[in-house]
Amino acid sequence: MTFNPQTNTPVDPFVLNPMDAPAYWFAGTYWRVLADGSQTAGRSCTFDELCPRGLVAPLHVHDDAEEAFFVLEGDFVFTVDTDEIAAGPGSYVYLPPGVRHGFRVESEVGRVYNTLTPAGFEQAIITHGTPAARITMPAPGVSVVPDYRKIAVDRPPATWEAIP
Repeated sequence: MTFNPQTNTPVDPFVLNPMDAPAYWFAGTYWRVLADGSQTAGRSCTFDELCPRGLVAPLHVHDDAEEAFFVLEGDFVFTVDTDEIAAGPGSYVYLPPGVRHGFRVESEVGRVYNTLTPAGFEQAIITHGTPAARITMPAPGVSVVPDYRKIAVDRPPATWEAIP
């Protein structure tokens, strides 16, 4: 056991079996919660996300959180401040607190690992998301498109998709 130096809270190491990760539909995206604040003593949260073509993350700012994305599959375009930056498989995007950002997916499906430090963002997904069927995610480098097509029929639309 180690301790979170900011709070002196104990933090136990853990290994998550892929099928034990809770999954949710939120903002039109499939989120598997790989780590939440309760597991990391509030230090971070991490997701495996499947994102459909189109705008997925509207422009926003995290005042106190760092955010990082590792692109596993698909073609993303990140907006960072006023710049648009293409990010394909293998790309890593780091966003310090206070940076205006968003992204869109230009391929049929995009897949990212997404981490925020400190934790907290995951609570919006857990609280407001719709529980989703868990699927076995393929290893990085293997396309998730066939699996996504199976579950996408149950995908609730994102709020911006419901606007006529």
